[in-house]
Amino acid sequence: MAYRSRPGPIGSSCLTCKRRHKKCDLRQPVCKRCEVGRFKCEGYEHNKRGEARNARLDSSRPSEGFQGEDFSQPTSSKGRSNRETSENSLFAGERSEGTTSSSSPESFASPEMNNEREYKGPPGNINSSALVNKRGNHIEDYLRLLISRSTSDPSINPLSIIRKIINLQGQLPYSPIDSTSPFLSYPWFVDYVLERCELGYMDEWYFRPINFPRKRTRTDMVLRLQTSPITRWVSLISMSIMEASVAGDASQHSVHSTWLGRVEGCLRRELSCDLTPRKTQERRNEWIYVAMMKSMIAHTSNTYQVLRNMTPIFLQSVFSEPKFWSKDCDPAYVPLSNILNSDAYEFSYFAILDCTYAMATGLPQQIEYDTTAYPLPIVPSTQPNASSSHQWSLTSPSDFQLVLADINACRDMSHAAHDWKDIERRLLTWQSQPAEYEFTKPWMKMAWYAVQESWRLALLIYLYMVGHIVYLQGCLSDTS
Repeated sequence: MAYRSRPGPIGSSCLTCKRRHKKCDLRQPVCKRCEVGRFKCEGYEHNKRGEARNARLDSSRPSEGFQGEDFSQPTSSKGRSNRETSENSLFAGERSEGTTSSSSPESFASPEMNNEREYKGPPGNINSSALVNKRGNHIEDYLRLLISRSTSDPSINPLSIIRKIINLQGQLPYSPIDSTSPFLSYPWFVDYVLERCELGYMDEWYFRPINFPRKRTRTDMVLRLQTSPITRWVSLISMSIMEASVAGDASQHSVHSTWLGRVEGCLRRELSCDLTPRKTQERRNEWIYVAMMKSMIAHTSNTYQVLRNMTPIFLQSVFSEPKFWSKDCDPAYVPLSNILNSDAYEFSYFAILDCTYAMATGLPQQIEYDTTAYPLPIVPSTQPNASSSHQWSLTSPSDFQLVLADINACRDMSHAAHDWKDIERRLLTWQSQPAEYEFTKPWMKMAWYAVQESWRLALLIYLYMVGHIVYLQGCLSDTS
């Protein structure tokens, strides 16, 4: 639909400068006058004739492209091979470093830029190098717009960033280059992820130990984010899932599930290639993490299938990590205490989910665990181990996770199970260690003791239920 134009010249100022009756410098997407004056730049969308000139851009395409079609090709490409190609090209920057530098900045042009970009004919006639030269600074302008805004702004969240990327990509002519790679490769994106994690997720923990090694956690995150585009995509999507979970918003589960499925497809194809052992291990670890994110949004009935599908990947990863295997470990079983005390949180979450789901459903655990409490590395009491992060994020004491796995094994009559009476004696004689952790607030120490005591009593009840079942099974076997 073409807009009716008023007589006179076409407006070019941003809406903020127009309302303030100031001269706009016309920089897009955020004019410099608004940025320097710390005003919110309302953009150039009000210049309707600029939009009419670009009527070729179909507003219905972005939403279709996001709902499951490929996002590195036009939404009119429907074939299965095209979708597979697009998923491969999503992370093309990892396999070819030159791809990132050659991607067109025009793919990040804000919708407000449409009034300056004129249609010059069919896609094949567009001079891409001219567009790159003309819009070379628009990537930084657009990223500055996202990163400079407060992280508490509900309009700027991981999901909105994903939608914006896909919407803008859908408005562009076909390009075989994955234009999302430059966005995820910019240092600002790493800063954005770190800010969201440090200010958002760690501060959501109910228990906050003193001197928790945030610096070490930050270093590990930066290293992971700089490893590959897949890691950056996983971080962006997991942030969106976490924020939706904290807010209690389940309306985006289908979108999250679609994106996690795409990432899983990319990881599966990566692992089918000839990778170095280090790369292979990284991809396996990322796949486990993606599966744990998937279990958060999937229906409970699908959790068993998620665990079952990921068990081979989990075992391959565990047996490829020397840090899990001390000299006293039995190679026939997975050393649970070493996993819970490691900094590989995706392994800890898998094991915790496996044990908890087995208890809740009565199904066997996917893994047979060695529940021996192997000695921990000696660290000063003033420097808590970053590996205990699952305790604070899930309020799940590691000691009782070992007991839970033991009870499950006893119920299933596993060869790795300890005697029922030994487990009971362990729970009855358990004593909290007052100086085990120091917290930021005095009441947290008492609350942590209450959490541990609650776990102890709940596991005692579960153990007695299991003991009754085992007794009945023994009676039945004797009579038969």
